[in-house]
Amino acid sequence: MLVRLSLLGLLVAVPAQAQLPTPKEPERLFRSREPLDLTLLAPLKTLFKNRDTLNKKPVEAVLVVREGTSADSIPVKLETRGHYRLKSSTCRFAPLKVYFDKPAAKGTPFRGQGSLKLITHCNDNKKYEQNVLVEEGVYRVYNLLTPLSHRTRLAHIRYVIIDDEDHGTPKEITRYGFFLEDDDAMGKRVGGKENMVPSLALSDLDVDQVDLMSVFEYMVGNTDWSVYALHNVRVVQFEGLSFFYPVAYDFDFSGLVNAPYAVPDYRLPIKNVRQRLYRGPCRKLEELTPMLQRFIGQKDSIEAIFRDQPGIDPKRVEDVVEYLDDFFEQAASPKDFDRALDYACRNR
Repeated sequence: MLVRLSLLGLLVAVPAQAQLPTPKEPERLFRSREPLDLTLLAPLKTLFKNRDTLNKKPVEAVLVVREGTSADSIPVKLETRGHYRLKSSTCRFAPLKVYFDKPAAKGTPFRGQGSLKLITHCNDNKKYEQNVLVEEGVYRVYNLLTPLSHRTRLAHIRYVIIDDEDHGTPKEITRYGFFLEDDDAMGKRVGGKENMVPSLALSDLDVDQVDLMSVFEYMVGNTDWSVYALHNVRVVQFEGLSFFYPVAYDFDFSGLVNAPYAVPDYRLPIKNVRQRLYRGPCRKLEELTPMLQRFIGQKDSIEAIFRDQPGIDPKRVEDVVEYLDDFFEQAASPKDFDRALDYACRNR
């Protein structure tokens, strides 16, 4: 059976939605939603002085994992990572990549992990910690809508800065952060393989998954992504299927998170990230309506993710829910959402 749709102004024939493999259970780390209780002892001042993306200088550190009355110490190595958030002018506390000693990690939630991204709080102001909690919630909303998404694990982390220049008591700071599932692990979990291709055309991608990703990005107010350049998009390929399946990630520039440093690309017709702009392919409203209904049907579950988020400020929850409600009202009004598609169709 074939369905037809307009992509970039061309009529393309694509097969009906394929039956994908049943996703496997996540690795141990990502099975629980309970926040981890961690202490990270590291020379963070030394680490943060080096923000050269081409000349990484990892440092040795120790990660202490507490579960109940027990505590395990895992030797780790840390590197800074990222691009925009790596700049010291953007974030004093850089995003991290954690490399685990696998033998030492046995018996802990990090069993089997090689390296993981750790999304951190950027700056000491408590507002930045709230941004982390909202962004982690965005990933979990994506998990709710599709298994083709990265799992996360929230962590309450006590950072002990052991290279304190005062040579006195090490400085400490405790903040929420979260670990992000590895790309390869995500691909294997869903029964496919994460594929590092340089670029793709829309005609190479599964239509239903493109629509889901596009509506999702519009819902959270994110314009910092591109299918063509695979910017903040990974793709998964399944054996026997010719189409690639896109997976969005990195949502700190979304209007829902509303990070102080987030600004839209100057080429876009919006002035701030709180303004939504639909950046998916040109679609007729009737083609997209089933996907919109799918989102509307999950409204209560989506908003509950943020209401139940550990550590989140009630006022921040109010802001998040209000922002999401604006989307759901628009999605339920054909005339309103049809106007949202104008930009995509005018710029095809």
